[in-house]
Amino acid sequence: MSVNLKLIGENIIENRLDILKESTALRMEEEPELVEKMMSRKLVSMTQEESQEFAATFITYLGESLFSDERAYFTLITEWGKKAGQIGVNEGIPLEESLDGLRFFRKAILHTIKKQANDTDILTIDDVIDAWAIIDPLIDRCIYCFSLAHLENHYETLSKAHAKVQELQMPIVPISDGIAVLPIIGELDEDRSQYILEKALEESSRLKLRHLIIDLSGIVIIDTMVANNMFRVVNALKLLGVDSIITGMRAELTQTVVSLGIDFKDISTFSNLQKALESIGFSQHSVIN
Repeated sequence: MSVNLKLIGENIIENRLDILKESTALRMEEEPELVEKMMSRKLVSMTQEESQEFAATFITYLGESLFSDERAYFTLITEWGKKAGQIGVNEGIPLEESLDGLRFFRKAILHTIKKQANDTDILTIDDVIDAWAIIDPLIDRCIYCFSLAHLENHYETLSKAHAKVQELQMPIVPISDGIAVLPIIGELDEDRSQYILEKALEESSRLKLRHLIIDLSGIVIIDTMVANNMFRVVNALKLLGVDSIITGMRAELTQTVVSLGIDFKDISTFSNLQKALESIGFSQHSVIN
């Protein structure tokens, strides 16, 4: 370990609060309205004092990394970045706001190192370069982990939205005790097919269905994959004791099925919903009674 690197690290730790203040001052010069907005923001997960202490911990890690096990501080900063990113997500702080602020932080910490070098005759330009060669990648690591937390939240939000759209596009509609209809509209890909399978099993169990009518009149294209996935749904439902009925096989779909050599002989199929309901003894009169 270089004695001069230790001096730089200790100086960074000693001036950690000044580094935070200078970083804010530098940003205030360029983005005064944004900084005022940030300073007036009420945090839910921590107080302003706790937030400042949390930020100061990061600077302490950077300083200690210059005279301790660099790999250990890589791990510490990784965890700090993840936590900071999650706090940002929970507080609703925009990612771009946080990331842009780091350029002012870099300036502030580098200014502290340069000031120490100018104020003493001990440090050389090589010492400054060596120190920055350790600190800069650690800051980059923090940015990566911080961004990852936001990215994971973004993917989770998209996944929930996608699931909601799927649910709206493929509702299982109960029409009587033990009977429900699953209308399928649009194109079927592997993800949608898997969703249909999971949804059909879940809702059939919850609703205690005896019959589930799967209506394909809204399907634009049917191919081998779609047909095989429908077989998977039918067979899985059969294990639950649910009888599957397929309706809405339009002429062009039927022709495609035949040309593909797909066999629906073991599955009850009807041209429309009314005929399917009649086949299981359901009628409007029976509902009224």
